[in-house]
Parts: sequence; structure tokens; C-alpha cells
Amino acid sequence: MKLTTIILLTVCLHISAASFSQNITISEKNASLESVFNKIEKQSGYTFWYKIELIKYSPKISLNVKNATLDQTLNLCFKNLPLTYVIVQNTIVLKLKPENDAVNTSEAPLPIKITGKVVDEKGEALTGASVKVKGTNAGTTTDINGVFSIEVPENGILIVSFIGYKTQEVPVNGSKSLTIRLAPSDGLNEVVVTALGIKREARSLGYSAQAVSGADMNKVNPPDIATGLMGKISGLNVTQPNGVEGASTRIVIRGNNNLLGNNQALIVIDNVIINNEPVQPKGVVQSFADATNGGNTDVSQPPIDNGSFLNSLNPDDIESIDVLKGPTAAALYGARGANGVILIVTKKGGKKSGFGVDYNYTYRVNDPYRFIKTQNEYGNGMTEDLYSANAQFYKDANGNNREEQIGGDPYGSLGNIPGAYVSPGVTSAAGGPFYNYIGFPGDGASWGPKMSGQPLVWWDGQTRPYTGNSNIFQSFYRKGNTQTQNISVSGGGELGTLRVSYTRMTNDAITYNSNNATNTFNVGASINVSPKVKIDATASYINLKKFNPPNIYGESGSSGNIGVGYMTVYNLPADYKPIERGLSTLPDGSQNPILKQSPAEYGQQYYWWNTFNDNTTLTQNQFVGSLSLNAEITPWLKAIGNVGLDYYTNEYITENYPTDAAGLQGSYGYDLARTSTNNLDGRFVFHKDKLLKDFNASLSVGARHYYTNMYDIASNNPGPFNYPFLFNLSNYNGSSPTSLNPTENRYVQEINSVYSLLNLSYKNYLFLDLSGTNDWSSTLRPTNWSYFYPSASLSFVFTDAFDMKSVKDWLSYGKLRLGEAESANAYLPYQNGLTYSPTTTTGFKTGLNLPGLYPTDLQPQRSRSFEIGTDLGFFNDRLDVNFTYYNTYSDHQEIQVPTETASGVNYVLINSGALRNRGIELTIKGKILQTKDFSWDMTINAAHNQNTVVALEPGINSLQLGSWFGSNGVLMKVDVGSDYGSIYGRDYKYAPNGQKIVNLIYADGTNTGNGPVLGSQYATTDDMVKIGDATPKITGGISQSFRYKNFSVYILTDFKIGGQIWSGDYATIMGQGLAPETAYERDGHGLPYTYPDGTKANVGVILPGVVSTAGGGYTANTNVVNPWWKYAGNYQSWDNDPIVRTNSIFNDSWGKLRELSITYNLPKEFIQKSRVFQSMSLSLIGRDLFYLFTTLPDRINPESLVSSGNVQGIQFGGLPGVRSYGISVKAGF
Repeated sequence: MKLTTIILLTVCLHISAASFSQNITISEKNASLESVFNKIEKQSGYTFWYKIELIKYSPKISLNVKNATLDQTLNLCFKNLPLTYVIVQNTIVLKLKPENDAVNTSEAPLPIKITGKVVDEKGEALTGASVKVKGTNAGTTTDINGVFSIEVPENGILIVSFIGYKTQEVPVNGSKSLTIRLAPSDGLNEVVVTALGIKREARSLGYSAQAVSGADMNKVNPPDIATGLMGKISGLNVTQPNGVEGASTRIVIRGNNNLLGNNQALIVIDNVIINNEPVQPKGVVQSFADATNGGNTDVSQPPIDNGSFLNSLNPDDIESIDVLKGPTAAALYGARGANGVILIVTKKGGKKSGFGVDYNYTYRVNDPYRFIKTQNEYGNGMTEDLYSANAQFYKDANGNNREEQIGGDPYGSLGNIPGAYVSPGVTSAAGGPFYNYIGFPGDGASWGPKMSGQPLVWWDGQTRPYTGNSNIFQSFYRKGNTQTQNISVSGGGELGTLRVSYTRMTNDAITYNSNNATNTFNVGASINVSPKVKIDATASYINLKKFNPPNIYGESGSSGNIGVGYMTVYNLPADYKPIERGLSTLPDGSQNPILKQSPAEYGQQYYWWNTFNDNTTLTQNQFVGSLSLNAEITPWLKAIGNVGLDYYTNEYITENYPTDAAGLQGSYGYDLARTSTNNLDGRFVFHKDKLLKDFNASLSVGARHYYTNMYDIASNNPGPFNYPFLFNLSNYNGSSPTSLNPTENRYVQEINSVYSLLNLSYKNYLFLDLSGTNDWSSTLRPTNWSYFYPSASLSFVFTDAFDMKSVKDWLSYGKLRLGEAESANAYLPYQNGLTYSPTTTTGFKTGLNLPGLYPTDLQPQRSRSFEIGTDLGFFNDRLDVNFTYYNTYSDHQEIQVPTETASGVNYVLINSGALRNRGIELTIKGKILQTKDFSWDMTINAAHNQNTVVALEPGINSLQLGSWFGSNGVLMKVDVGSDYGSIYGRDYKYAPNGQKIVNLIYADGTNTGNGPVLGSQYATTDDMVKIGDATPKITGGISQSFRYKNFSVYILTDFKIGGQIWSGDYATIMGQGLAPETAYERDGHGLPYTYPDGTKANVGVILPGVVSTAGGGYTANTNVVNPWWKYAGNYQSWDNDPIVRTNSIFNDSWGKLRELSITYNLPKEFIQKSRVFQSMSLSLIGRDLFYLFTTLPDRINPESLVSSGNVQGIQFGGLPGVRSYGISVKAGF
């Protein structure tokens, strides 16, 4: 494929006019001159010029030539006619023969060469503007200075257009030099790329579609295209769950349409359908796994995030991005477009001044700056704070104060809840172990003594001062950086345009020993094979190497799998000192055995050894290519064909360095996946202007084929090795050879389709589109695999239809849109038959397990969408308003219903359930100030979507999406009648009067009333109940552009209002005594309280609420308890004991300064004096600079969700907020 594309480009771009002038073969009888001319044009590459009067009354002719030259063909053609010709370059100009000079008034004028310049309303050059000769295929584009040259008849007309500006027809009138000034578009004449790459004027669309230019997306060098769209498109929600540059993103348009499975938008680049699933080892397809595991996805420890395709696509190569919102806009993509479509068009070059070379360089510093806020007064400890106002340290064998050994001490003498003070030296009976009340907190517990520099012996035997650390997380991060270099060569002429580019991007992550590099080669060409045939070709080769993508959520350091997010939030006490890194490795390179002395419970002492010695390299090689052919068969018939290929391999190599000096105690893994996705599309387009008076019509009939095939094979050598330091699968010296057995995984899907599209227009102000598509999907049974879905849309430009001169001063234009469509979505592969797996039951060598899922007679999921909207322009296009209301109903959902285990299967897969997305979108664009030297433009976009679960299976009111530590944490479900994404956990239990019920802790149990009160906790509901709703109320962004002479400033802020999350970080730092709030009472701001040893301090608290009475009633709680109960007793991350989760639910609203750039364009008259540069600009850029507001406490990252899947309401292990700032230089040569 790559070789074919290169050969095609080379041949087409170097073909000469002479080569077209030979070998013409025509056999016609009684044909019109016009039809003969069409055949000559196709075979020769020449264009005819003539006045229609010259051939209007010409008789039909017969012509029979084979392999004739152009001259021979023309002479035979005109042999018995009063016509002759003159060839001027590639143009055949018709004229009367000399004997007919008396009627020479009909002779066509000879073309003349003119030059011109296209500028905007301020006189600035427009680069890449289209200049065409009306009535012909002749055309060109302006260079970097807005200049063009073209041959045109002396009395010809030029059609000049540029995206965002009104198209203008300019009579030549014999002029040889023109300056053409374009006015900004009213929005209706803008060209929008729609489904299947069809370009249409915005005025003709009966549905909502928004476009973003590549330049606007790439103003501040975003890490990837998805994040470059944040805040720029109404109704488009982009989230990057863990905040790591290069990680995968979640891209959702107008809410979730599927109860389970993939809800992300389809990505199409140059007509190639792209798989944008997160890249995972062993060929795991994340949406497939989420949809087929019965809602049991546990997001507490998701896999390492290796990113997705959009991370490696180079923003500098992007020409435009069009977002098709919903089934009406994306109907022609069928099942694959049901969630909306993002169409990406890459650059294909254009004629430029100078050498046509552009060079861009960007350097960004990625600065982790916004860390969770913690207290730094009280250090490591679990239960010491319960015993005495003068909490004591543990002693070592020499009687010296030592740091608490969190892995053992809390389970020793101080592990029980102490009894209450009775009298001097007398306490009541003690309660049970602390973990019976609060579970097992992490090693970050900070309920120890107050830190004042006391000398303590640390676990490595060294004495250090017991002091606070104002930022316990900082030592795990560093300033990263990203460098991007792009060089492109672009040119064009009569035969077409060509752009070749190379980009290298390198990134050093904010975590240690992690980096990646991407090399991208891109070729884009538009080739005029003949006046009637055009080919667009693109090819990209992407080589990506990722070294140790950051591990964020891994839990166990001893198994080499502890993540930086889990490590820092859960396992660092307030007195933490970063000593492990220097102790990890001995001079001989082996692991230091002293690490085994660490008391750390979760093996975090191995974090740095794992970071620098357990290495994984992901190498991705990807080829994306497309070839599009557009051939005009007749003036009313076109044939269009597209071929697309996305082929890539992912290779994982894991080398865990031996921990011993002999080099034998290591491990090695190898994993190779290859994925091939190809799509073919062909259609005929029948077009007729003036089909009836004032009516134009176009009919497209086509077919397409989509096929994707993934295969993965992986194997692992767990060690020990036979030969030292040799990473090889066969280098195994263990006792279980079956450990080397490889695993395989496959994922195959095919969809074939036929479709038709009818476009009707009346007087260019009323447009009707009708479409119908039928798919055949391989994932359904033959009885159901064929399904049909239609669409219809209407566009009415009422300001053109009616005489509205009275309001023209304030209403420049107006359009109404109306659309309705259906879409259908087949289910995932391998779900329509019984799938068996090898048994692992002890004692069986062969056999199969019963399938876990029983499929019924599945049909495709259906969606029906209605939308209505308007596009309005005010005050001579100074203010544009776009408003849309939509209502999408998705039913026949595929869901898994639990069954009795005695049936032999766990679930039955059925069609049932429905979702509704109902919302509004608003975009306002304003030119606030416009002068010769200064301009101020602003765009505001906002969207509200209500994503409601209408129904599930009768008798089922709730369906689980996933969980965080299952029943020991929180769940996410969908509930009938509620918004998609309900958060479930244990809530407060309330008395009949609405007050919270407080449980009192006694030595012999809870609420027994026997003896003094030892502590108190809030009572919880018996089961998990709904405690939050993750759906946001409003999302949007505000962009502003300022220009003063050669300076420009761009500012983008985006925001999210509403939608709740459960913050695991907050629950963790509150329960472990790390949150600043937990120091308040300990600092003496509480109530008088007597400790079990008789010491006193003003630290006591009373939990507001009521307690039960002996008679079954309730009375106000007046029991003063240690503040440990207020925090540790009611907040924890995971917890095997029932604990309230509602106290960590927050409305997650925020606003952010997302992008900022300050640019200076060097004056062209100055820069061009160098005779090297054609243009140059310098920019200061910033991204994610700071939050304008956030509703989360303690600087917790409001965007650090744990999943890019459907579980979007849980936050934990958040990395610090990262801001990027740097410079960008762009130069043209």
C-alpha cells in the first residue's frame, strides 16, 4: 500500500502535458461535439475554451480514432465543420475558420495570464485562498503572501473563496492585475466537511456541525488533538482521567447512548476510520471488556495507561476538524457513527512563495505545581492519639525513640481501642482492635505525636529529626518537558498540490524514568489527473516508543506494581522523608536487602527499585493511508471512491532487572499485537441544476465495507533465569514450565453497507436531505444481521426567502434547522454464541467450563434523534448565534441479566432498556472591536445534556457499571428514572426527625450502654444507596482573541458546572489524619477531653446527631470523644467495615485557564529582506495554567478521574495539577 501510494504520487505530479497529448482513442457515431470534447479532455488533460454559440447549432459527428495524437484527433473532429483551434499551453481555444470571418463575433477570446492578491477586510494576505475560473476546472490557490497567477479569458470571471469568508465572483474585464478583498462570511457560506468527507456549505445543513481549524486547535501545542479540542466545541466533552501527558482521553458527544460498552465518538481521518481505544497489553479492547464483564469493572487498579491513537497524531499536520453531533449528522456512518463523529482532514499542500518550507519548533515545560494540601504538624501513627495527650513514641532495642512501624505496631499493644478514663490510674475495659471499626488504613496514617524536631531512629537505623514536610509528594515528581519539531515542504501548480512533513516529538514525563518519543512522516497530495479526474492521497507512518508509561494505581510494591498515585496519597505520612531512593540499589547493581527491614505494609519501600529497574517499552508502528478518487463522468454524474487502511503493531517488552548480584532473579515478558482496519467506500453522485425551475437535485448511491482484525500473542518468563542478565523467553530455570505458555487473543468485526443520499434545494434557501442506510453486521446472527435506518433534515434560510430589508440593519442572516434520524448499532463480537474456556478445576487435565453468558436472539441497538436549531447573524455579521435543541432516544440496549447459578450460566444477554439524551447547545461568536490596528473577538460555547435512564428490563431498576473496591468502596450504577452514572455507597442513617444517627462505641460492642463511651461513629445504611449523580449540568468554554498590529493574544477558559464525584483522595487524607482539617481539634480548638491516662486537652468533639435510647427513641448526642473518631472513624478510602461515603461526595464544578498564547509576527517587509525567510512568528504559550475556581477542597485535582470508560464519578490517586509553559517559533522559507 505504501509503495503504491508513493509511485502514484510521483507519476501524477511529474506527468507532462505532452504525455497527455498522445494515444487518444475514440469511437463515436452521431455524437454531439460537447460529448466528444469531454472524452478528449479526459484522455488528453487539455481543456476546451469556446463560446457556447460556436457549437450550439453544430451537427452531430462521427469520429473513430485509435492511438491518435491530439492534433490528428482535432483535425478529424473539425474536418467538415466551420471551426478551427489554437492551443495555448493546456488550453484548446475554438474559433471560426478564416472563411467565416464575416461572422467572427462568435470567436472565443484567447486566455490571458493575470496575477492578483487576495486579502481580508483588514488588508492582511489570505494564504491558501481558492481561485477558480468560472465554468471551468481551472484553478489555483494563493501563496503565503496571498498572491496568485492564473490564465483566464479576457472577459472571464474568477470565483474566489476562503474558509470563514464570503465567496466572491470577480470579472476580469481585461485586467492583468487584481487585488481582491474578501468580507467575513455570515456563517452560512462556510464550507463544512460532512459524513464520508462530503464538503457542503453550512447553509445547506439541517443539523448541527461545528468546525475547528487546525491552527485554532494547535495554538498552544496541546499534547494531543483531543485535549486541543477542550472547551472549543459545544456538546463535546473531553476528559483525560489521570492527567498524564500521552494518556488516553474520553471523547463523548451529547452524552452516553449505550448502557454498557463504548460511548465515545468515532474518529475518521481522511476517510479512514480509526480505532481510538486505549492501548493495552494482550490485545485487550477496553470497551469490549467493560461491556462483557457484567458491570464488575473495578477501577481501583486500572491498567497502566498507554494512550490511544490521537496521542500520536501530529497536530501540525491537521488542516481542519469537523464535529458531527448525533445520528442526523452521522447517519451515513451507520453503527460506527451512532455516538457522533470527529472528522479530521490533514494538510495537502498549496502553492507558496519561496521554497515552500515551513519549520515549527515548540518547547514546553510541564510543571507539577498543584499538590494536595496536607497538615504538617502531626506525624506517623495509627492509634497513639487515642491514649494520651502526650502521645509516646515506640522504643527500639536500645530504648531510643523510633518511628512507628506501621506494618506491625498498630497490631500490637496499642492496636486496641483504649478504655475510657475512670479515675487516676483506672480505665474501663478496652474495645476491640481498631480495624474492627475503620478497616485497614494505609501507611500514610498520621495520628502520631506532634512534630517538634525530636530525634527518632528510622527503620534504616539512622537517627533523624521528627519534623514536618510541607510537601510530602514533591520528591516523587519532577519538571517534565515536551519538545516538538516539525518541518514541511509544500508546493502546488496546475497538476495539483503536495505536502511532505516530518515531526519529532519527545517527552520526559513528570514521573521519573519515564519518557516517550514519536516520529511521524506524513504525505498529503491533491492530484489533478485531468480536468475531470482528481485524486486525494494521504499517508502517515508513525513510530512511537514509550518507556515506562507512568504506573498510577498499582497497589503492591513487593510485586513490582505500586503506582505513584496510590503511593503518594495512601502511603506517605506527614513526617515522610524520601530516603528509600538512595537505599534501593547496592554498588553491584543488586537490590539492597535493607529494604526488607522497612515496616511499610504495602511494599512502598520498593517503589524506587521498581521505577528504575522494572522497565517496560512499548513500540508502536502505525501506517494510516487513504486514497480518494473523484471522477466526473458526465456533467451530471460523478464517481467517487475511497480506500482507507489503518495498520499498526504494538510490541511490549518487559525487563525486570534481577534483584540479585548473580543476575538470575529477574523476569521477562514479550507481547505482540497487530491490528488491521480497512474501509472501502464507493458511490455515484447524480447532480442536476435546474431539475425543475429553481430546483437543484443531487442523488448519491453507494456501498461501503468495514473490516477490523486484531491478533495478540503474549508470553512471560517469570524467572529465575538460567543464564544471568539474559532477557529471553527460553532462559528459564524454574520448576513450572507451563508458566511459559503463551496466551492468544483475537477481535474481528465486519460491517457491509449500502446507502443513498438525496439532496434537494429550492432557490438556494430551502434544502432537504434524505438518506437511507442498510448494514449487514458480522456480530449478529444471520436472521438479524441486516438492518435499515433513515434520516431527514431541512434547512431554511429565511432571510433569503423573505423581504427583510426592514431588519437588515440588525439581522444579517437567519436559518432554521430541523432534523430527524435513526441509527443502529450492532453488538460486540463473539456474543451471539456459546463461548467455552478451558477448565482450571483441580484434577482435570482436559475439559471445558460452561459459558458464562447465554445469548438470546439479539437485534441491533436503535437510536432515534430529533433536533431543531437556528443560526442567526446580527449587526452586519458582528454577532453570530447558533442554538440547538436535541432529543435522542436509544433503546434495544444489550444488557446482561443475572441468572441462577444452577442454570450453568451467570448471565443472559438480552435486548432491553432505553436511554434518553435531551439537551441544548449554544455558541455565540462576537467581533467586539474591529479597527485597522486592533481587534477583539470572543466565542462562547455552552451545553446542557440530561442523560436519563428510561428503562431497564422489567423487574430490574438498577444496573451496575463498575466499582471502586467493590462493596468495600463505592459503586456506579444506572438507575431507572435517574441520570446516567449514579454513585452508590453507604449513606448516613437518619432518625425519623431527619437527624443523623450516631452509634456509641462501648467496650462490649456498639450501643450496648454498658460502661463509659469509648468512641462514636455515624450509623450507616444497611445497604449501598444512591449518594451522588455524576452527570454535569453545564459544560463549555470561552475563547478570546486580541490583535494589535503584529501582536496577538489568545485566551481560552473552559468550565464544568455540576456533576458529583466521590473523592477517594479526600476520604483517604481525612481518615488518615493528613487533611488540614484534621489538625483543628488537635491544635486545641476542641472541647475539654480527658484521655484514658488522665491527661487532658481541648481536643474533644461531639458528633452532631442523635443516639438511640433504651425505649427505642432518640435523643441528642452529647458524648465528647477523641477527634480520631470524627475523622478516622468516619472517613476511609477502601474499608471492609461499614462506613459513611456521603461525606466525600462533592459537586465537581471548576473553571480553568486552559490555553494562553502571546504571539508576535515579524513584519513581512522586514523578514523577507533576509532573502531566506518568507515569514516568522514567536509565541509564548501556556496550558492548564491555573483554576479560576473549583469546588473540591484541599487542592484535590478535580479532573483526576480514575477511568476513561463509563465509570466517571470516582476520583482517587490524583496526580498533582500540571501546568505547561514554553515558547513556539514558526518560520516559512
